[in-house]
Amino acid sequence: MNIISVGVNHKTAPIEIRERIALSEVQNKEFVTDLVSSGLASEAMVVSTCNRTELYVVPGMPEVNCDYLKDYIISYKDARNAVRPEHFFNRFYCGTARHLFEVSSAIDSLVLGEGQILGQVKDAYRIAAEVGTAGILLTRLCHTAFSVAKKVKTRTKLMEGAVSVSYAAVELAQKIFSNLSMKKVLLIGAGETGELAAKHMYAKNARNIVITNRTQSKAEALAEELGTNRVLPYESYKEHLHEFDIIITAVSTKEYILNAAEMQQSMAKRRLKPVIILDLGLPRNVDPEVGALQNMFLKDIDALKHIIDKNLERRRAELPKVKSIIDEELIGFGQWINTLKVRPTIVDLQSKFIEIKEKELERYRHKVSEEELKRMEHLTDRILKKILHHPIKMLKAPVDTADNIPSKVNLVRNIFDLEEPNQSLQ
Repeated sequence: MNIISVGVNHKTAPIEIRERIALSEVQNKEFVTDLVSSGLASEAMVVSTCNRTELYVVPGMPEVNCDYLKDYIISYKDARNAVRPEHFFNRFYCGTARHLFEVSSAIDSLVLGEGQILGQVKDAYRIAAEVGTAGILLTRLCHTAFSVAKKVKTRTKLMEGAVSVSYAAVELAQKIFSNLSMKKVLLIGAGETGELAAKHMYAKNARNIVITNRTQSKAEALAEELGTNRVLPYESYKEHLHEFDIIITAVSTKEYILNAAEMQQSMAKRRLKPVIILDLGLPRNVDPEVGALQNMFLKDIDALKHIIDKNLERRRAELPKVKSIIDEELIGFGQWINTLKVRPTIVDLQSKFIEIKEKELERYRHKVSEEELKRMEHLTDRILKKILHHPIKMLKAPVDTADNIPSKVNLVRNIFDLEEPNQSLQ
């Protein structure tokens, strides 16, 4: 049995190529269903995100190899004019397993350690399971990948520390004010960056969030989504600056929206109680001189970028631990694959002994009572279980290489005089 993976991702192809190959959920279901129902694959799954579209296939025919699958998906997406086989990567057997483990644990992601990819791989498996294209191999492969991701999350620090500007801003605010639930937050600008920052703040238990935006309806929509329902008119928010412990600015403007004089007045009104200003604007929204005021902590994108770089460096330092976990799981997965090769012999062995048992019991069916026959059957089942325990355990025992499996299988088949293996179970 082999598992092949081919695909395009952020390492092999630019975004315009990834866009051409990406599959929606509906297309994903159709694609894997077609592969399996046509007999080309016995199992199939597709992981399709903005950064990757990857096929995981157990071939159903000898001609289905990596080149065949690349051509198949290019043709399915009608993308021959833009996408070439060179845009794809290839993986086989353990290489496929290692790749999926690396993807699921987020060390193959564009942003090292990002948390979304595991959910996306789970979605891919869910889709394959729903349409019936995930069989024993892909199911085991995916569940092992989920186990790898869980171990990486709990045993390493790969996913710790903010790696986005908005999240780094919130993390910094939490370091300065340990309990955000007690702080009053002003968000100036309800665009994408501001929205993300507000949501991260809310996730860190900040509940007193007030939003102001040039277009008030946008501020109201975000406030309603957060459940805070607190909005200030953009024309008058400066009259309330002294009320806030944390001010986040994320406005598109060429002029500073806050200057030192305004903030000095604000600080006087709040009797110099500390304030942190997180300037997420580019160009900057806040006059850098504000940072020189007493008890005023001003951090712009460059300062936050420095935090992100440090966090990424810490994540990279965790890679040896992650790779060690993956190696450990690969060994277990490889040993499980090898046990599949002994299944027909185990089935044949059990069938042969059951057949012998039934023939012998049949001889006594009319010589003893029904109750006695049941006791005899129970006794023979226990004996057979003990007789077969050792040979089955020996067959399932891990081996150093798959090359050692035939000798074990042949030994058992010869000793117990088993017929040729049942090919349908291999």
